[in-house]
Amino acid sequence: MLTVISRPDARDWHSLPFDPRDYREGLEEGVRGMRVAFSPDLGYVKNVHPEVAVAVRKAAEAFAKLGAQVDEFAPGFSNPEEITTKLWFVGSLSLVKNMPAERVALTDPALRWQAEEGQKVSTMELQSLTLRRGELGSFMRQFHQRYELLITPGVAVPAFEAKAPDQWELSLESFLGWTPFSYPFNLTQQPAAVVPCGLTRSGLPISVQIVGPMHGDALVLRAARAYESTREWRLPVAVT
Repeated sequence: MLTVISRPDARDWHSLPFDPRDYREGLEEGVRGMRVAFSPDLGYVKNVHPEVAVAVRKAAEAFAKLGAQVDEFAPGFSNPEEITTKLWFVGSLSLVKNMPAERVALTDPALRWQAEEGQKVSTMELQSLTLRRGELGSFMRQFHQRYELLITPGVAVPAFEAKAPDQWELSLESFLGWTPFSYPFNLTQQPAAVVPCGLTRSGLPISVQIVGPMHGDALVLRAARAYESTREWRLPVAVT
């Protein structure tokens, strides 16, 4: 699928030049000799569920058994949650501003709340956020000169109860706290794969995240495949 969707599109000025690679090639080459950093909390995440922490550490140990050089090492950046949320909210505001009032009334309450938060961001603050995002991207590019891959939990907690859009608590504290391992690498535009690495005692799935350098998609897929090949596929237990 990636081989197809990675082709350039002139309508997107961010799209990369044509690359004829087939992402299936090299998929089975493993991770022996790779330099891998394992960070269970990125140095600042406080709410990692104990069962998640244990399962992801075992996944990191599996990479070592596959021949990778694995060091427990946090990249060293501070929590970029403010950058993510405020850029996200400005994006939500731009969406809502381009809708007629009758369509806005039909949208998810969370989207309207995000747009309201976006109105609080000034032009100068937006410029500062953009610069901070670039600094984080540069920091991680330099980090990957030392380590080819970074391993973290996929999310901090097991799956929680599904709710209707109007049942969610709309607050900054609850917005991204459950997924602190994904938004840093959305900001830096790095490829990441989330691979099942176990189940909680109650049968809920746990995942490990494999992060690569910008444009290192093939490397991430290769590492994900190597880890996946060490495990038997288990479906979560149905809860009635």
